[in-house]
Formats: sequence, C-alpha cells, structure tokens
Amino acid sequence: MRLCWLVGLALGWLTSSAGTAAAEAWATRDYIAAGVPDPGHPWSITELDKAVGAITEAAADHPERLPRYRHASSGAVFARLIAEPRDDRAASIANQVGAHLARFDALNKAAKLYANGLGPPPREQIELFGVLLHESVALGALVEPFLASFPADDPSLPARRDGLAQFRQGGGAMMIGSLMIADNKAVPDADRLVVLRNLEETIAALLPVAPAAQQEAIRAYLAKLVKAMRGGLRAAAVRLQGAADRKP
Repeated sequence: MRLCWLVGLALGWLTSSAGTAAAEAWATRDYIAAGVPDPGHPWSITELDKAVGAITEAAADHPERLPRYRHASSGAVFARLIAEPRDDRAASIANQVGAHLARFDALNKAAKLYANGLGPPPREQIELFGVLLHESVALGALVEPFLASFPADDPSLPARRDGLAQFRQGGGAMMIGSLMIADNKAVPDADRLVVLRNLEETIAALLPVAPAAQQEAIRAYLAKLVKAMRGGLRAAAVRLQGAADRKP
C-alpha cells in the first residue's frame, strides 16, 4: 500500500510546505481553469482522479496553490477532495472494490502533495490520513466477499490473497503512523485530537486483521499514550483504547 512514508512523516522526517503560503491559495475559479472539476457537485471517482492530477500539476512548482482545509478561497476544493462519495450498492462487488481502491490511490497521492521538508504534518494531511483509514475499513469489508466470488481453483487467488495480506499490513502501518502523529507534541492539540478520533472510528475494524506483531505494537503504544497524555488528549486516548478492545 506504499504507506511507509506515513511512519516517517510521523517521526518528523516529512512535513508540509503549506505553512508559508496558505493565505495565497487559489480560488475555486483558478482550480477549475487548471482542470479541476467544479467542486459544486459530487465528484465521480474519475473526477476525483482528474482533480488530484490537475492539483499535482498546478502545485508542482507552486505549493501555495494547494487547496487548504476550510480556507476562505480554496476550502471548497479541499472539502470536495475529502467528501465521502455515495456508494453504488447495486454495483458488482468487483466494481465496488475497484472504486474504493481508486479513491484510496488518488487520496494517497493527494496526501503526499502536502509533505516537503522537516516538521509536523499540516491539517490537510491529517484530514487525508483520516479518509485513508476509513477507506481501509470500507475495503476491508469488501475484500473477503470479493475473494469468495472466485472459484476455489482460480489461478489468480494466491496473488490476490497475498495482496490482502499486504493490505492488512498497510492498515497496521497507517495506525502506527497515526499514533506517532498523535504523540508528536509539535502537532497542535486540536489536530492530535482529530487523529485520535479517526483512529477511534476505525481501529475496531483494522486492528484485529493486522499482523500480530503490529497489533502488539499498537496496543503497547496506546498504553503509553494513555499514561503520558493529560486532559482532553488523555480522554481521547482512553476512548481509543476502549475502541481497540471492541469487536468490529
């Protein structure tokens, strides 16, 4: 799932280039002129991918053009970027899996746009990480019935099962990386609370299927956070620890 970079970011090896020019972010009309679909309507997966591609190109040499979370000028574009799509329950299981994989891939690419240099992750990355965690839960619920749709002697099954194992390991890496961000005192407390909330909403589904070594590391890290944190952060860590013990 190409998520090891998240752990590095949490340790402070990567950061945003956003802090210097957030006030100069483009307005909606500028994004549309650059090829981003109008954020005034829900985007299809194809439109989301097109948007990420256009933003990537526009911000290649101009990081100030990246859309910002709740920004007066560019907030509408960022809000549409992370907006939850409407699932097509009538679609085949294969098409549903494909749609979620495409969304995950597009938003994973988007998250990397906000990383450059040294320091804590910005709110935009934190919001995108939260979406990626939730997409992992959605995919996890679909993968088993998807694999069950293949005949037992299908020659593609071994490779697909290997992919499932990698997916689950990637989910564990995302949780560990998120815990590192929550533990980073250079990150504003409000953002750390968002990270803990996103984990609370997803950990019951992702933790039990992660590799055993990752499960052990995550539970140990949670115990450390509960012991070290104070106030609202500690309360959020305690809730997260409880969520980790709940059955999905």
